[in-house]
Amino acid sequence: MDATRQLRWYLGLGLLVLAAAPILMSALAASDPAAPAGALLPVLIGGPVSLAGAYFVVRSMLVAAEPERSARLLTIGAVIVIAGAALVLTLLAATA
Repeated sequence: MDATRQLRWYLGLGLLVLAAAPILMSALAASDPAAPAGALLPVLIGGPVSLAGAYFVVRSMLVAAEPERSARLLTIGAVIVIAGAALVLTLLAATA
């Protein structure tokens, strides 16, 4: 058993929460009747980016037999998830 397997698993779960939280937050803000017209823009642009990152994170969590490949997929997924969260929050601040 790999010594870092549990660490990669918990890091993956945290990244999945980080991928979902900004999307849900901006979607709830856009559903407000008093929201500006472009309030849904961060969800439409940053959502697919965070979804792609979440895909890589889930793949890294399921490839537990190969630690090097799992770590590489987790790194790629983490970069994409963080970029997606930053994109959503930046666009949310720009449209407000």
